[in-house]
Amino acid sequence: MRVLVVEDDVAIRRGLESALRDLGATPKAVGTAGEAARVLEEFDPQVLIVDLNLPDGDGIEVFRAAREVKPDRDGIVLTGQASLDSAVEALRAGVSDYLLKPLRPAQLEVVFQRLSARRSLESEVDTLRAELQETGKLGELIGKSPAMVKVFEAIRRVAVSNAPVLVTGQSGTGKEVVARTIHRLSRRASAPFVAFNCAAISPTLIESELFGHERGSFTGADKRRIGYFEEANGGSLLLDEITEMGPELQVKLLRVLEAKTLRRVGGVQDLRVDVRLISATNRDPLDAIKENKLREDLYYRLNVFPIALPPLAERREDIAVLAEHFRKQIEDQERSGVQAWDPAALRNLEAYPWPGNVRELRNVVHRAHVMTEGDTILPGVLEELLPDVPRPAAATSSRGTPTTRTSPSSTAKRTRKR
Repeated sequence: MRVLVVEDDVAIRRGLESALRDLGATPKAVGTAGEAARVLEEFDPQVLIVDLNLPDGDGIEVFRAAREVKPDRDGIVLTGQASLDSAVEALRAGVSDYLLKPLRPAQLEVVFQRLSARRSLESEVDTLRAELQETGKLGELIGKSPAMVKVFEAIRRVAVSNAPVLVTGQSGTGKEVVARTIHRLSRRASAPFVAFNCAAISPTLIESELFGHERGSFTGADKRRIGYFEEANGGSLLLDEITEMGPELQVKLLRVLEAKTLRRVGGVQDLRVDVRLISATNRDPLDAIKENKLREDLYYRLNVFPIALPPLAERREDIAVLAEHFRKQIEDQERSGVQAWDPAALRNLEAYPWPGNVRELRNVVHRAHVMTEGDTILPGVLEELLPDVPRPAAATSSRGTPTTRTSPSSTAKRTRKR
C-alpha cells in the first residue's frame, strides 16, 4: 500500500516512515502542501496521512485535491490541536481517521489493519460486481432480471456495514443464500457464519440452543453448552423463520440485541457478544405483528435494512439461467453425459408457475437429469415432471423435428416399456 505522508515536523515524519515500513507499506514523506501537490501524480498514493496545519496550507485541502483525482483514496488527519469543527470538516471530506499527536505506533497499526481489511473487501465486491455484470451471478445467487439486480445492489450496499438485515420471501426463494452472501461480502467473512431455524427446534429448547446453558441448569444438562450466539461471536448469525420464536424468547432476544450481552440458561454471568444478526421469514412481518406472532419492538430492531426476495414466478427471465446452472452442477457430480437443454424444454420450465420457487426448480432439474438417457434434456421429460405446465399442441425441437405432445400418463407408459 502506497502512503503519502504530509507532515512538517521532521521527527514525526521520519517516525511515520519507519512505522509504515514496519507495517509493510511503501511510504513517501514530504513537509509541505506544495511538495505534496508535486509528487502526487508521480507517486500515486492509495492513502494520505496529512498534518492538519501545514506551513503553506490546510492538510484537509491537500486530501480533497488528491481525492478529486482518485475518489477511492483514503485519508488520515494528524493534529496536535483537535477541535470539533476540524473533526467534522475532516469527516465531511471523506477522511477515514482523525488522530491526535503524539501518535503511537500501535494506533497506526490498528488504523492500517482496518484500512487493509476494508480495501480487501472492496476489491472482492468489485470482482463480484464484474462477475455479476458478465454472468448474472453474485456469489451463490443467480439472476439478471430487474428484480434480482435490485436485490444484488441491496446486498452489496448492506454487506459492508454491520446493520441488522431482515430478509423476507416465500419458501424456496433463497433467503439463507442471501444471508451467506452478505456474510461473505462483509468484514466478518473470516469469522463464523451460523444459521439457526427457529421453527426446527422445540420451543422449550430454543433458549438453550441460542444462548447456551450451564451444567445442571435443567434435567439432562450434564455439561455446559455454548449457544449459537457464542458460536457466531465475531461473525454473523442467521435466525431463520424468526416469527416462529415464542413471545417470551423474543423479549430475551431483544434484550441481547440492545445490550450486546447474554446470559446462559442457569448462568449468573453476563457475556459480551459481537454478532451481526440477519433474520429471515416467509411471512409478511406486519401480518405477523397483527397476529401476535412477532413483537413490534423486535421487528423494528431487526428491520434496519430489509431485503425482499421476489418469487421465481416474478423473475421468469432467470429461469433458464438457473436451470442451466443447476444442470452443470448436477452433471459435475453425476458425470452422466447430459450436456444441454432442448429449447422447448426450457420453454416448459418458463411456463410453469413454480410454487416452490428456486428450491423446486433445482429438484426438478435434478430429476430431469436422472431421467434423461441421451445428452439433451427433452420436453417430454418435463411434461411428465410438470403435468400442469401450459404448452402448445406441437412444437419443433432444436434438432428440427416435430415434437409430439403427449399426456403425462402416456409418457410414463413409454418410460416403463424402455
